[in-house]
Amino acid sequence: MKFLLLGILSFLLPLAFIKLCYAIGTISVIRRTKGALFVSTSKAKIEAILDELEGQANFHLVDLGCGDGRFLRAVYRRLGVAGEGYEINPWAYFLARLKNILTGMPIKIYRKNFFEADLSKYDVIFFYLFPDLLLDLAPKLRKEAKPGAIFISANFPLPGFKPYKVLKVEDPIYFYRV
Repeated sequence: MKFLLLGILSFLLPLAFIKLCYAIGTISVIRRTKGALFVSTSKAKIEAILDELEGQANFHLVDLGCGDGRFLRAVYRRLGVAGEGYEINPWAYFLARLKNILTGMPIKIYRKNFFEADLSKYDVIFFYLFPDLLLDLAPKLRKEAKPGAIFISANFPLPGFKPYKVLKVEDPIYFYRV
């Protein structure tokens, strides 16, 4: 009985610690993210986006609010493009850096608010953000994005822009070109 209890505790304590880290990370940035939580992009959506990007020549990619970096790692594995990501949630940032180290991928993750970043150097800008953040992001993209840049928005349309393509994979994925 004693060993069973120890076994259960040794399993539950790390899970409780991970959940606590997630909660603290979320609470620490809730005002800046306007309530948006760290939610991973599904594999189906990532595959659909990669299918669309496959014909692109070498491009410079950024993921705004990259979470654990799964999109960036998928792009590198399939297309060989080492993108960059911005993440302000400390828990998601830690996971992204850890997973990149463990996989040995040359992806750069910055613990910085992407509203403070210069987006003019990127050819492809991916984001999975809530509509109220997209309202703030749209003017920044209009001002900074270089001609020909592609924006990819998972789930929600980008205000003031007309998509050239919309894929229906679970929820819509919107593609825009400057």
